[in-house]
Amino acid sequence: MFGMILKFQAFLEKLKQNKRVWFTTLTLISFLGIIGTISYLNTTTSRAAQNLYEATSTNYFLEIDSKSNKTVESITLLGIALLENPNFVAILNNQNNVAGINEQLKSIASKINKPDQTPIALELYNKDGIKIASSLADARLNSTPSDSKVLERVLISNEMNSGIEYDDGQVYFRAFFPVGNGVLETKKSLNFLVDDYAEGNKIFQVLMDKDFLDMKNVQRYPFKKIGKGEISVQSTVDDDFLEKITELNFDEILEKKYILTEENFILAKPIMNVDNKRIGMILISENILQDGSLPNMTKSITTGITTAALGLVVALLVLMI
Repeated sequence: MFGMILKFQAFLEKLKQNKRVWFTTLTLISFLGIIGTISYLNTTTSRAAQNLYEATSTNYFLEIDSKSNKTVESITLLGIALLENPNFVAILNNQNNVAGINEQLKSIASKINKPDQTPIALELYNKDGIKIASSLADARLNSTPSDSKVLERVLISNEMNSGIEYDDGQVYFRAFFPVGNGVLETKKSLNFLVDDYAEGNKIFQVLMDKDFLDMKNVQRYPFKKIGKGEISVQSTVDDDFLEKITELNFDEILEKKYILTEENFILAKPIMNVDNKRIGMILISENILQDGSLPNMTKSITTGITTAALGLVVALLVLMI
């Protein structure tokens, strides 16, 4: 080991005697050090930005889960409370008096809903899964069974169940409760989340997979095709945002959980049915260029560190000259 140190010192002495080789070696080592430093800084800032985006997406997921759980809980508690009223249950079970059931549902809905909020709707299905009464004035009552997988599961199991599904032109949080002669439903449209997220300068949109929908029924209402297999059925949409995402690979976004475009940070959360199949997705987006947005701050931090690294390189080059 000692001999190797002596040989290395002798090699350095020879280099120092040849000034051109000595300064060329120092310059090469300096450049390699600078390049290595820049590469390390860029890698570090990229990892930091990725970690920050992943943390942001996690927070967004927790937020939407919290909002979803609270909504499902509220419509579930309402259904339970209604079914604890024997007079109300007696009215529901008397399906020969459909007009009376409709009147009762509308009366209760008018009492529990506020004019400035997305209403909770009440609907009744018979044992065949056919909707026979609703608190909604524009509800379609016909002789065909509903294609709701949650309703089907409740009719089979005779136990309460809930989920997110499409129905009559919108996507709803839905809860179903078995009663004597059918199933009571309490539901609330996801449209209220559009306004909730807009208050935080974010975009909330829902896309459904058309392969899991009865398109003959869907075509009775306004909808917009997005990409190859998704459609937007919300009554409140951001047309500019939907136009920008129509060519995106949604399977890739769902796998990675988020994506960065030139203008937007977009995350996607799958909507699963009771058979654990993906029937749609929730998209939440924030403008990268928007002042005060986390993506914008992340970009600024990354740019600042990179600029500082380049400044260091220039300073070192000047000193070397």
